Amino acid sequence: MSAVMGKRSKAALKAFLSAEDDAEGEVLAVDPRATELRSLGVEDPAALAAIREIFAGTGLPDDQEKVRRILRTRSEIQKEWGDARDSFLAIGRALIALEHVLTKVEFAKLRHGTERLFPFSDATATQFRQIARAVDGGRIPAEACPGSYGTAYQITLLTESQLRVAWEKGLIRSDVTRREIMQLRREVPANGAEAPPPGRLDRTRLREERARLGERRARLAEELAAVECRIHQLDELLSPVIDGEVEMLPEA
Repeated sequence: MSAVMGKRSKAALKAFLSAEDDAEGEVLAVDPRATELRSLGVEDPAALAAIREIFAGTGLPDDQEKVRRILRTRSEIQKEWGDARDSFLAIGRALIALEHVLTKVEFAKLRHGTERLFPFSDATATQFRQIARAVDGGRIPAEACPGSYGTAYQITLLTESQLRVAWEKGLIRSDVTRREIMQLRREVPANGAEAPPPGRLDRTRLREERARLGERRARLAEELAAVECRIHQLDELLSPVIDGEVEMLPEA
């Protein structure tokens, strides 16, 4: 082969490779959505697999535009879901910190006027505090805490035996649903006793349990009434002194 032919071959090869690079650049420029789809798919292959299963029998899995929109929406929702979790955990921690600087009487009054100061009820505030305590206490890992505070609160209501079963069943995760947790609470006894076989009820045992709970409820109602009465008495005693007079405290 002559030197001229060798030079021409090298020049031709260089031109060919350059043309290929240009062509590839044109393809990427023309369809950037395909690149984005590949990127999203690599980051979340489980989501792609779920899309294929959910939309099996339709043409959607082959429609890159629709798949891209679903993946992008999923990514945005997951971010917002995580932000929501961070928000109610922060609220719960702030309420706990406030509880620590107030006296019991002051905190009781704060709870009574919750809706006048905050955009939620006392019941919701209680849930926020309980979730924050569960997460900060290690009972629920922060990364496994659901983005819905209602679902997270249901997890805090699990007894130790129920929580152990929840871990075994893989229910302590960020995307668990409230229905799954409530179903677990129905199926797994709070005291850890073995549940009766499906479809078979031990009515005698259920009646005995019902009677025990009824008696306990009555005792708790009496105790609650006594506590409420005493709180009312303390509120009266701790009210501002009128005209500088000091009231004598009644004997216990």
